[in-house]
Amino acid sequence: MSGDNLYPAPTLQVFPGETLIVHLDNGLTGLTIPDFMDPKYIAKGQEVPLYPEQLTSSPINLHTHGAHISPKGNADNVMLHIPPGMSNTFTYYIPKTLPQGAYWYHSHLHTLTSAQTYLGLAGLLAIGRTDGNIPLVTENSIPIRNMLLQYNFVFDRAGGLAQINNYTWSQWVSTIKPPEGDELAKGTYRPLLAPVNFSQSKKGTQYFTIWYSGPLSIRNERGRFEFIPSNLQRFTANPGGPGKDVPADPTLPDYKRDVQFTVNGQFQPVIKSKAGQTEIWVLANVSDIAYMPVQLTETATGNHPKIAIVGQDGLPYLQVHYPVFENGTKLLIPPATRYAIAVTIPATGDLVLEMPPRGGGGTTISAPGVLYENDGTDNPPATLGNLSVLPSAVSYYDGFFVSPTQILARATTTGGQGVATTFAEGQPLNAYTAFENISKVTPDFERDLVISGGFLNDLASKSDPKSMVYAFDGTAFPNVPLIQPRLGSVEEWRFINNNNDEHPIHIHVNDFQVTHYFDPTTGLETGPEMWYVDNANVPAPTMGAEEAVVQPGVLTLRMSFDDFDGLYVMHCHRLNHEDNGLMALVNVIPAVSSYAVAVPGSPGHPAEVNVYDGNGDRLLATVTPFPGFEGTPSVAMGDVDDDGVLDLIVGAGKGYTPEVVAYSGKAKEGKGVFATELARFAAFSPDARGGISVTATQIDGRAADNIIVGSGPGIPSQVKVFATQLPSSPGTAPPLFSSFAPYQDDSSGVSVASGFVDFSSGRNSIVTAPGPGSPAQVKVFNFSLMTPLDGTPAGGAVKDKCPGPRQAAVTAAFMPFGLGYHGGLSVTTGWLTGALGGAKRIIVGQLTGPGTVKVYSSGSALQGGPKTYLESAMQQSPIVEFTEAASFEPFGGESGVSVATTSTTSGADLLVSGVSPQDKTVQVLKYQFVRPTPDAVMLQAKQLGQVVSAAGSAPDVLGGD
Repeated sequence: MSGDNLYPAPTLQVFPGETLIVHLDNGLTGLTIPDFMDPKYIAKGQEVPLYPEQLTSSPINLHTHGAHISPKGNADNVMLHIPPGMSNTFTYYIPKTLPQGAYWYHSHLHTLTSAQTYLGLAGLLAIGRTDGNIPLVTENSIPIRNMLLQYNFVFDRAGGLAQINNYTWSQWVSTIKPPEGDELAKGTYRPLLAPVNFSQSKKGTQYFTIWYSGPLSIRNERGRFEFIPSNLQRFTANPGGPGKDVPADPTLPDYKRDVQFTVNGQFQPVIKSKAGQTEIWVLANVSDIAYMPVQLTETATGNHPKIAIVGQDGLPYLQVHYPVFENGTKLLIPPATRYAIAVTIPATGDLVLEMPPRGGGGTTISAPGVLYENDGTDNPPATLGNLSVLPSAVSYYDGFFVSPTQILARATTTGGQGVATTFAEGQPLNAYTAFENISKVTPDFERDLVISGGFLNDLASKSDPKSMVYAFDGTAFPNVPLIQPRLGSVEEWRFINNNNDEHPIHIHVNDFQVTHYFDPTTGLETGPEMWYVDNANVPAPTMGAEEAVVQPGVLTLRMSFDDFDGLYVMHCHRLNHEDNGLMALVNVIPAVSSYAVAVPGSPGHPAEVNVYDGNGDRLLATVTPFPGFEGTPSVAMGDVDDDGVLDLIVGAGKGYTPEVVAYSGKAKEGKGVFATELARFAAFSPDARGGISVTATQIDGRAADNIIVGSGPGIPSQVKVFATQLPSSPGTAPPLFSSFAPYQDDSSGVSVASGFVDFSSGRNSIVTAPGPGSPAQVKVFNFSLMTPLDGTPAGGAVKDKCPGPRQAAVTAAFMPFGLGYHGGLSVTTGWLTGALGGAKRIIVGQLTGPGTVKVYSSGSALQGGPKTYLESAMQQSPIVEFTEAASFEPFGGESGVSVATTSTTSGADLLVSGVSPQDKTVQVLKYQFVRPTPDAVMLQAKQLGQVVSAAGSAPDVLGGD
């Protein structure tokens, strides 16, 4: 991560209340790693290549795993896509209330997360002391040791090779066409399943792996033994074949194993300590996939002392607990989990930390295999046979992969007598922790999430082994249903596992409490746990013939959504599963989804703005933003002061100074909601009185929303983005962050909306439309906030995607009503039909004419796929395609309309204002969109109710969240 060849990456330490700033430079260009493969799927109907394409450059991003910090802007925003040759600055404000403990950081670039973490883009993030700042540890000066557990595969390490190989390589070569005749024996069958550097080994070197050829099916077990060192496997040639057997060689010194599990990048390090000394060992599984069961063994006695857990996932426990396995002597560490344990060095002999045999009457595991032998040519002969692994070599079976036995570290004494400290089951620890028992709280919302797997991407070839999808609700990210909790709420999520693997579930930003765990394969049932975690294992189901699910594995958790709203993810932390789809968007919204209806003024009566609660449409407040103004203002909702409550932003309409006023959505200083002004300023020259448009979203990399203003008719088209530093006095504008002209040589005005409408950059976008009189072209703009690295050419795709940190880049343009419509548009964004996944939709409504409303999507379950998996990680286009997803005329084709959305716990509802053709009243109607059939590609609007009906002659202007 630092560029100085450290593996793992350097430890970063910061204390609660401090700010951590990370300048992440992506120098991943000119790569020559032959098995660093492009994960893209092959499209249906295309030929699957024998070998995956090599990546010569790679995008990245950064995740601070487990830290309770904002997911927005340039904080823990894993949606970011940092292209090669570019740099991004992350700013993490560590809360004073964050418990001290062991967190970590790693790259989180979707589809490449597993490969990048495995190859070294991961390191420890120490928030204060990694023991959790336990008083007893401080009082007794107990040593603390941080141990990052990983593994690596170096083919033929015993023969002197030193290149870290892609351990998954053999899984992804295409053997859809079986060998013919004696092709294997002659070495002419392609592809080779051997490592890419097989030819660099000495003549006579052997390599074997699980064999599978022909159409893909559940019998393709290639990869099952990838974590088992080859010396612990036995190859038995098929009877009558030309090959020979290769016996297991358990006597091979461990340091020569081709697969090694390491501690802080070291193989079997020796810890020097004093006899009888108690220490805190922080065990962090920072591998991409592997489960690691661990046990302590005293060599002098052979005893396995109980493991005293004092903290997990960065948070200290309230009390000491022993593991639930083997009477407290064995601890299972799933990928991404961290445990702090107390150990005491024995008086005599060593203390060994090891991955022990799994026991329980395990039997030999077998699978078809192929053996290659290097003969010094490009055609190494191969023979088919059988691979087997004895129970004594297996520490864990996770439903598919098999983990090996191995000593991880050894503690030995150096003389002198240490200080022993008791850590017994149930002993209070008295450390500060964020845990609150919510197992008895009635959840505000409950969700079931069903896990499955298979070749489910209908745009990909089922002959491509890479296109195996792991899915929530039968589909892959980003088409997984949106999870949209409310800030301050408590939700219960129940994971039901119908996939044969286990799945460690990680939720960003917020820790959670496991309330129920049921493993049908062992009968183990636990919960509720009296501590928080950020990572918890969903057990495998019991399986019948042909992988039929007999009984699913179940994990139930509860979580309180505190402090931070915004967009992040929940996913399986077997990172190959996350990369292949087992991830969902979590978008925490304010407790109240307020929306605004601007009521035009009349002679003697100034314009008013009514603010409603989207849940039940209750009137919250009425505001008169511009005394004496009798026209129609523009309105928007956004959190401009970053307090987790939506604020009201109002822009003056035609005939008034182009003034913007923002009202706090929170009651302050004895005033009610939307009664306190946060800012009031002129966005343009005072003589620009054509009326302005307003919106608000996070643009400049901070957590608060920026106020964004579009110019009115009569002046050249311009959009201004104001910085999030609100002025201290009325009449003063916030600093200008950026401005741009969306429509050159146009003076018809600009309507603006904003939101997370695509996944191209990980940033929120600004959506624009010109005013009446100009062709109604919708444009989408994005700010990268990134800078090119020194010496990196500014041309080409990098320049197109990242033109400058404060320069807007066009990412999409489309004309929803064709070249002939010049009547102006109302635009908004929202997560309509969140159950279909994808980013926010863009909604447009005709201001004149029939008042047709159309919905556009950059991708969801409507479009199948998801298509993103067929795109190269190296060649992601900066241009986004939007597809029409719905069209209807809410007022019978006889009224122009205004549109807005209001968020719900599963997506958003659409608000439409227009004039009723029946009674000529101005109405605001609320709609929900539904997919009429499972295979429909267009949505239907279903009216939920009427919010407003009043006298008038033109639609009310709406603003939502």
